[in-house]
Amino acid sequence: MAASTCGYDTMRSGDTILYFVNRDGLPLSERCNDRMWTFCKEQYPKHENEIQTLRDKVINYPPKSHPDPPYHTASSSRLKVHEKLQQIQNYIYRLEYNYTGMQFFDLNPARSIYGLMDTTRQMMTEALPIKCFEAFLIALYLTTGIIGLDRFNISFKTRFNSVIYRHVVLGVKYQQFYGALGLSRREDLAYKTLDGKYEHLSDLIDDFICSYQRYGHKVLRVRIGLPIIHDLKSFLTINWKVLDILPNKTDKNDYERELNKIIRIWRQVDVHMTYKSVVSLTSLTQPSSTLITAAALPNRSQPISFRSNHESTMTCRRSAMKKIPITSRDDQLTEKSQVVPYAIRV
Repeated sequence: MAASTCGYDTMRSGDTILYFVNRDGLPLSERCNDRMWTFCKEQYPKHENEIQTLRDKVINYPPKSHPDPPYHTASSSRLKVHEKLQQIQNYIYRLEYNYTGMQFFDLNPARSIYGLMDTTRQMMTEALPIKCFEAFLIALYLTTGIIGLDRFNISFKTRFNSVIYRHVVLGVKYQQFYGALGLSRREDLAYKTLDGKYEHLSDLIDDFICSYQRYGHKVLRVRIGLPIIHDLKSFLTINWKVLDILPNKTDKNDYERELNKIIRIWRQVDVHMTYKSVVSLTSLTQPSSTLITAAALPNRSQPISFRSNHESTMTCRRSAMKKIPITSRDDQLTEKSQVVPYAIRV
């Protein structure tokens, strides 16, 4: 990434410009707007006149209706989980993929969930075209509150014609089945239905890898994170990396064992974390330069740190700094009568 003072940043892969990121906010500034149209002409020089004609029409373009976000889908008792996910995915489709070459929202994955969700609300209000990361955040926002649904990131790094591409989707798990929500230029690189097709996480990953291979992409890395808390106002950050898979360097049976290991780790993490008991995700992470293996991950006999708050809700931020180690999730269940089973804050 090459930072600049011209209102936008340039995202590159080597010498190839992938897209620009708007840093001026909305409405789009004149310099960002000019760069967006110029980049389009640079990408398609044979259609420069047609692009200019389209730009001239924008001035008098009739107003367009915006899709309404399905805010209450997650809490609906009349819909099954797979029907809720289908409605959320349909909304993401209606926002459409962003082909303009200008990312409209300034996003930092290192921000807290609260900060990311605040930007996500703006994205749904503006209803502008989005790319995979924005779709990931919108899916995360709208699935918050679906009881029993685990959400986690699945990130891909691929190479095509010497150019490196990155992609992310929101992986979901309900009961013993897996699926994914997201957006891509290719339909089979985004939405994976929760219809019982993927009984193992490895089946879901393999389906994505096969889809990439059909388009001539070489999958260099698949990265999976920890389950994400069902709390839109949490000041925790998303743990993007807990397991790296290198399909070209790792035998399929080996990374299936690693995936099975990470599923066992997930069982120790209370995904629907309560106000008074929040898992310390750092207790399950490794340094970013370390390739996670089965031997590197903690086992059930190792304690997992929890943050506990025995005070009122008004002081939960301050008291959340106190840590009380417990040896298993079973010990936490003894406090069931003292805490709310699900902390869904919107």
